[in-house]
Amino acid sequence: MKKLYMIFTAILLTISLVACGSQGKEEASGGAEETGSKKLTKVGLTVMTLDNPYFVAFKNSLEAESEKEGFEALINSADFDLAKQQAQIENFISKGVDVILLNAVDSQGIAGGVQQAVAAGIPVIAVDVGADGGTTATVMSDNYQAGVLAGEYLAERLGGKGNVVLLNGNPITSIFDRVDGFKEAIAKHPDIKIVAEQNGELNRDKSYSVMENVLSSNPKGEIDAVYGVNDPTAIGGYLAAQAAERTELFFVGVDGSQAAIDFIKKDETFGFTAAQHPEQEIVEAIKLAKDILAGKEVEEEVLVPVDPVSKENVDEFEPEF
Repeated sequence: MKKLYMIFTAILLTISLVACGSQGKEEASGGAEETGSKKLTKVGLTVMTLDNPYFVAFKNSLEAESEKEGFEALINSADFDLAKQQAQIENFISKGVDVILLNAVDSQGIAGGVQQAVAAGIPVIAVDVGADGGTTATVMSDNYQAGVLAGEYLAERLGGKGNVVLLNGNPITSIFDRVDGFKEAIAKHPDIKIVAEQNGELNRDKSYSVMENVLSSNPKGEIDAVYGVNDPTAIGGYLAAQAAERTELFFVGVDGSQAAIDFIKKDETFGFTAAQHPEQEIVEAIKLAKDILAGKEVEEEVLVPVDPVSKENVDEFEPEF
């Protein structure tokens, strides 16, 4: 009987020790999760171009955040080259960045690069435009709102009737949204017609050339207004119209750039821009990056509101770029 008692006691002692050990492991594990959140040390940013002041504002904002938060910023321009942007992502992976901020040249085409980063354990945050392939989050202007505001201004100034040229852009989500918002706004006015839609490739020189061709095909009296999907596009079209002495047209754009503000102040034929806030987009992206590395749940999409700027309020508006 005494022998059985000793065996029973030994079993209880063993169970107690195992339980204590298991509890200790759980406590240690919990502590590791709490203290194991990764610090932001290196961020890679690839933008579609640095020829546009808007994306220079991205660069400047990230450098300011880098100095404030104490991380290294690696910044590349893809120059509208998808293969080049793919290579930049691969370079970020090899350099062991903590997070990639991606301003995609092509929202669908860059999916392979995003997948490579995700497979390497590096979160990708899309900025300004969405991207396929498994991004963790997207930070962008409310581009649909920008298109709506541009369309509403144009429709009101036309009095609900007229012929419009749409200077479109590259196949990226922000441009899709701006076009959708614009078309939605003018669809409420059946006497406003889009008589030409051309791709200005988001830059001033190409849009100038495209607008020259549109003007040659549409003599005076056939076009009343032009919507450019960003300020360089609208400005390129505007300059082509000025050179052709086609002052019967007016132009609307999106961005809120210093150049557009200057034209609005001096000439009524450049009437409107929907102002974005690129610096805030990068600030929001870095907030998300820190939360992701800390293991927190984050919103999949953060939209930064835009502001309408026209003759009525241009003197009070301070452009960021």
